[in-house]
Amino acid sequence: MGIRNVVFDLGGVMINYNPRQFIDAMGYDPETSKLLCEAIFLDPVWVEMDMGKYMTYQEALPNFIARHPFLEKEIRTFFSPGWMDVYTLREETERRLYDWVYERGANIYILSNYAADGFEYISRKFPFFNKAKGWVVSAYEKCMKPDPRIYGILLERYGLKAEECVFIDDMKVNVEGAVSVGMEGIVYTGDEHARKALLDLGI
Repeated sequence: MGIRNVVFDLGGVMINYNPRQFIDAMGYDPETSKLLCEAIFLDPVWVEMDMGKYMTYQEALPNFIARHPFLEKEIRTFFSPGWMDVYTLREETERRLYDWVYERGANIYILSNYAADGFEYISRKFPFFNKAKGWVVSAYEKCMKPDPRIYGILLERYGLKAEECVFIDDMKVNVEGAVSVGMEGIVYTGDEHARKALLDLGI
């Protein structure tokens, strides 16, 4: 049958995700910047947003502050309107790999661990979503990669056969999750490598 469906991750593949760089640009000294980055992006509350425990960052904000009260001012400043500008497009992927897959006639799907309001923001902002046949996002499903259930949700929702799908993610463990349910997998390390791997699979 061959591969008919290419499933893309978002962060690290389609979307830049460099929170430390974003926080550094706010003008904090290096130590404060490091502590703030850890208090937000490495805190379990961030994972709980991806899991859909909090559907907006406003819901999660009191929990970040409660866990890091000495950084309350900085946390509130970070989550000011416009903070989602931390999500920027990886131009190389969007213009080359993703469009190349689309132009070759393969079906594109998106599967990502993402907070609900973050996903709503990027899906409105970036036009590449219009080329996707559909998407599955962790916050809405209450489960995350590499849990086999989330790959199963994608397959069942869109009537896909695992053996006709390849999943592209920058994290090996997430690719292994896709392979465990019968999909092909590519660990994303750059456009050139991923394109070669897709050609080898018959795309």
